[in-house]
Amino acid sequence: MLDAFAAFLALLLVALVALRFTRFRGHPWDIYYPKLAWLRAGIYFCCCWLLSWASGAMELLVTSPFATADQLASRNWWLFTGGVYLFILAAYPGVWAYFTPVFERRKNTAMSALFGALWGASSGQLFLSVWLLIGRLGIPEWGTWLATFLVLASWQPNWHNIYWDHYIAPEHDTPMTQKIKALGCHIPNLVIGLTHLTLYDNYMVFVSAQVIACTAAGIGMRFPAPWVAPSAQNWAHRTAARIPRCTGYIPKDPLRDPYTPFYPGWRGPG
Repeated sequence: MLDAFAAFLALLLVALVALRFTRFRGHPWDIYYPKLAWLRAGIYFCCCWLLSWASGAMELLVTSPFATADQLASRNWWLFTGGVYLFILAAYPGVWAYFTPVFERRKNTAMSALFGALWGASSGQLFLSVWLLIGRLGIPEWGTWLATFLVLASWQPNWHNIYWDHYIAPEHDTPMTQKIKALGCHIPNLVIGLTHLTLYDNYMVFVSAQVIACTAAGIGMRFPAPWVAPSAQNWAHRTAARIPRCTGYIPKDPLRDPYTPFYPGWRGPG
């Protein structure tokens, strides 16, 4: 069954790539096209799920219990697992969403949540796949933890700065909020999630936490439905480096900018 599903994903990936290069060529990077963003995201999601299948992560998610009987009888397991979800709920619907400029995007909670859930399931399986592949190198389990953390801590910010925040996500940050989200959400999420995974091998706990986090992020940034018209205004900024990186929205006066009410001392437009 999983092999058939992987074959379907491979065919879908080919179709999406073909559609991308036959129907959507020459779009400027700084005008946001929701339909194209969903298409690019679909390509990325397919790649993550195929890696999950190839690494064995998908099979483990399908065949492994959420928790073992011994774990369910352990007070420490309940406390740590509850702490994982409590952190995710505080960090992403709380901190992440609060420090997110949404500009003039309209709410469509159902579509934003759908995108976020697909994003989280894909990212979670990607992270799990990296952990499994590094684990096959035969290094001690905490060495696997460290190597996985270093790989993902290098991959994620570069992937987002160079591609995801350019071509998939609508503008949803400022230079200040990028730092707050990295230090207050993403790095602790990875540390806590990998520690729980290393101690308990609860694959579904690990991936489901990423699903919740990204669903909250999708809703928090008001990720638009694919049928929404392209953005009429350019909110995006990037560096002039050889490989451009997103800097986030740069307000002229963050204390007066209508889109940055989260800045300390914000006084509102005027």
